[in-house]
Amino acid sequence: MPEKSRVLLVEGRDDREVIYQFCNYHQIDNKRLFCVIAVGSVEELIQGLSARIKSSRRPQVLGILVDADTNLENRWAQICSALSDDYHLPEVPSRVGTILEAPSASRPKIGIWVMPDNQAPGILEDFLLHLTNENDSLARRAKSAVQDIPDRERLFGETKFSKAVIHTWLAWQKEPGTALGQAFTRRYLDPDRNSALEFKAWLETLFA
Repeated sequence: MPEKSRVLLVEGRDDREVIYQFCNYHQIDNKRLFCVIAVGSVEELIQGLSARIKSSRRPQVLGILVDADTNLENRWAQICSALSDDYHLPEVPSRVGTILEAPSASRPKIGIWVMPDNQAPGILEDFLLHLTNENDSLARRAKSAVQDIPDRERLFGETKFSKAVIHTWLAWQKEPGTALGQAFTRRYLDPDRNSALEFKAWLETLFA
């Protein structure tokens, strides 16, 4: 494991695996540049920020990757509140990912990316759905199939809609049931789309 002087915090294991495979595709040496820590949930991640940046074992560079979920403004307000004692954050996240320089030698440089694109509500899976081919008929069919489930039969909440769509779509690929990260390896997703390249640039700017 690399020295934890440069750390990217993510919510869960799926996020961590996506980052690993995304970096592999773009030949970003994350093993050298930063380590990825899956905290467990967005609540745990945000609640632990203040203590993490003030700890004697704080990293020099800290990346924060979270889902906007249903309300980008609320999520941004939570992050601002957690960091407001030490950092001055913009009113809204930067479209290309926010980067905050260290305010002093005793605080880390911080980068923040709010999935899917720093501009809209959504989750990691929305970001990934944007990387499907524009002419992918299976992606359209998967979305329609999930939308057509009657409310009384739909066992998942609205916030899980995109998760249901992408896993339905992955179930119809050449290797059904492919994990999210492996979708890059098997070229089911296109990591060269503009939204992915913006995320790549944010990672490289923050850590490299």
